[in-house]
Amino acid sequence: MKTFLTFMGVIGLVVCIGGSLGWSQDQVILGGVAPLSAPGAAESGAEMKIAMEMAVSEIGQILGKPIKLQVEDTRGLPEEGTAAMNRLADAGAAGVVGEFHSAVANAEIEVANQRKLPLIIAEAWADVITAKHYPYVFRIAPANSLFYTKVSDWVKAIGAQNVVAIVENTDWGLGIDTVFKETLHDQKNIDGDPVQYTSIVAERTVTDFTPQLLRYKSMSPRPDLVMDIFTGTGEYLIVKQTGELGLAPNRETLVFAVGTSALYPEYWETVGKYGVFSITKTGYHPLLGVTPAIKKFNAEFEAKTGKTPTFAAMEAYDSIHVLAQAIEQAGSTASDAIVAALEKIKYDGVLGTIYFSADKKPDYMYHQWPGAKAVIIQYTAEGQKYTDAELLWPAALMP
Repeated sequence: MKTFLTFMGVIGLVVCIGGSLGWSQDQVILGGVAPLSAPGAAESGAEMKIAMEMAVSEIGQILGKPIKLQVEDTRGLPEEGTAAMNRLADAGAAGVVGEFHSAVANAEIEVANQRKLPLIIAEAWADVITAKHYPYVFRIAPANSLFYTKVSDWVKAIGAQNVVAIVENTDWGLGIDTVFKETLHDQKNIDGDPVQYTSIVAERTVTDFTPQLLRYKSMSPRPDLVMDIFTGTGEYLIVKQTGELGLAPNRETLVFAVGTSALYPEYWETVGKYGVFSITKTGYHPLLGVTPAIKKFNAEFEAKTGKTPTFAAMEAYDSIHVLAQAIEQAGSTASDAIVAALEKIKYDGVLGTIYFSADKKPDYMYHQWPGAKAVIIQYTAEGQKYTDAELLWPAALMP
């Protein structure tokens, strides 16, 4: 392995055929969907909701009317996502933004398509979300294939030969697993050596990963890299149990916590010392550049919460601004007018200039923002903020 790695309530409702009008006599209703309670990734949902509220507060009015933000808790469950979207459609929302879990988003896009309700997915990554080419569905978060092919490039660049994974049995987890199977297994690393990729799928409810980890520990040769393709508590427990069993992180084996949950302070509450030298990914890092927009957003979010926002919060914040700008440009809250405006939108947000691709090849690129960044980082001290972690990839940004 290459040595550059550090050791390890609604006032009025108006609904019409062909989509909600999105306004009452006195307000424009914007919907939000996010996991705000268990079994969903509630930490992510909470920061996404706060970011949405910040954006609405800044915008103030749309088409001369005040905004009502109605955020529904999806609990990380597809059936709750369906119910939430129907409630928002019934409430007369002009459009909806948000969602963290791909399985939930995959249910929500069906309602968006059926009820002609514009939906901007902020932080759900499964390819299928945009691959269905639904006209009312857009996405700011990267598709799995768009992001994790870049992670595969890093894996090969460090000279890894034996990569193993524990995979969450969800659309998101299985999607990443598929990308790694296609881009890693039987491929060549930077040294010209073959890369082997092995994965085990586990349910989201699993809390004891000892059997899977012991299997990997007994492999010969030892794994170079353990990919922890889980979110929330499961992600934390895999890192902790990997450390307790002496599998990783050490000089032979690294552990990569793939989920966004590894960016939160709660990560350290569970993993403790075993998180030191663990690796994760993010769509934002200060070395990408701190624009005035990012600086302002980060300062206001930290003042409000006492926490550093992740790119999930940034995506939710930008999504509200994009939806609001589309409504203004459309001059209407009619669904088809908003969709037409979203297809032409260019919004300079916290994460960059956001626009949506019209390409249908590869299939996941339709209504997908292509500009999401892929950054790989490594923690070097217990309790470290992700913004202080060491940057590993892309190499061009390494100090």
